[in-house]
Amino acid sequence: MVVPNSKPTLICTVWTEKLYNPESFRAQMKSIWKTRKKFEIQMVGQNLFLIVFDLEEDLDTIMERRPWLFRKSIILFDRLIQAVERDQIMLNSSPFWIKIDSYLPEFDKKDLLYAIGVTFGGKPLCRGIFIFSNNVNKMRVPFKYEDLPMFCFGCGRMGHGVKDCTQIIPARKSKISVDPPYTLALKAESKLAGKESMKFNAMMKKVGV
Repeated sequence: MVVPNSKPTLICTVWTEKLYNPESFRAQMKSIWKTRKKFEIQMVGQNLFLIVFDLEEDLDTIMERRPWLFRKSIILFDRLIQAVERDQIMLNSSPFWIKIDSYLPEFDKKDLLYAIGVTFGGKPLCRGIFIFSNNVNKMRVPFKYEDLPMFCFGCGRMGHGVKDCTQIIPARKSKISVDPPYTLALKAESKLAGKESMKFNAMMKKVGV
């Protein structure tokens, strides 16, 4: 059983099948998280950590600035508020910033955002959606993701790219474009432009079993 600390506490896992030194994880997080007060990282299971903060605002800041990556693998977080059995811990989603490329002015922005919103949630990520104007004109609106870890847009799984996917045939691989990753500049640009962040479920995964 995993029991929360009396202080503000997160539970997290690194989404990777590779083995790594937990001390490396601790060292990297302590080097990149600029918190006002100290925090401690405790290992409570295989690839499972509790992060205990002295200050509530520091926890909120870490959650707000997701996603965080460790060695190109995403870190999944949740707030731990009560004791939970290890095999009941489900860390399965992370918010990502996306950039919506230009679209025709006749498409209502609210309708477009709704169409994008219902695209996510328990589904593999997609590179874009098709939208219609007056049920006649059809237009593809591509997506760009910020700090997306290694992800295959062919089979919809994390951990490898299209080129290394064994689930799709070579002829189909050539039809799936691979764009360069975006940097933190996208998040800053999105905030200035009034863009919105959207959550999606990456994939279901139990940890600490």
